[in-house]
Amino acid sequence: MHENDVVAGRSALIEAAGRCFAELGYDRTTEAVIAETAGGSVTDFRRHFRSTKDAFYAVSAAVFDKFLEAQRVAVPPDADPRTVLGAATAAFIDTVYSIGRLFTVIEARAALDPVVAEQLSQAHTRILGRYTRFIEGLNEAGIAQPCAEAAQLARKLSDAQWRGAAHLISAAPDEQRRFIVEMTAAAERFIGFDCVAELADRPAC
Repeated sequence: MHENDVVAGRSALIEAAGRCFAELGYDRTTEAVIAETAGGSVTDFRRHFRSTKDAFYAVSAAVFDKFLEAQRVAVPPDADPRTVLGAATAAFIDTVYSIGRLFTVIEARAALDPVVAEQLSQAHTRILGRYTRFIEGLNEAGIAQPCAEAAQLARKLSDAQWRGAAHLISAAPDEQRRFIVEMTAAAERFIGFDCVAELADRPAC
């Protein structure tokens, strides 16, 4: 079997497993169900994974990679910081919408499985680290005046984005879009773009 075929077969199984875990939950998802969903056999499954648990680790790793990739939004290097913030916020929330209920299964499993818990912790740390550095950079450049310490603010904003988006997974597209607009506006306000503008507009004493 060619290497490309091996990679494609594994990817197909990870995608199928993700759908199964999201729809059936962890306990009801079996090797046979994943294999059938992927259009293969249990023998095909066992070429790539030792067990359903092993497949779940691959699924959760792929989910966390997707969240991290969402922060690498394609914007020009000289883009306005508000544009960067808006693009990153939209990408993060859209990722929640696309992953949907699978992430709630991962969160539940993290409470029971130390491997998944560590995966979640590492991904969360990296996501918050990037957000924190972005806020700190805006503050240092005098572009914004955050209302709280950068790490605390990054955590509050990302938690609000995740929890709010999770409640809208099945909502109408216009409601989902409206939430992105609202969260972007909230992020701009709390990060303090308007505070800097207001200070600049005040007359000198």
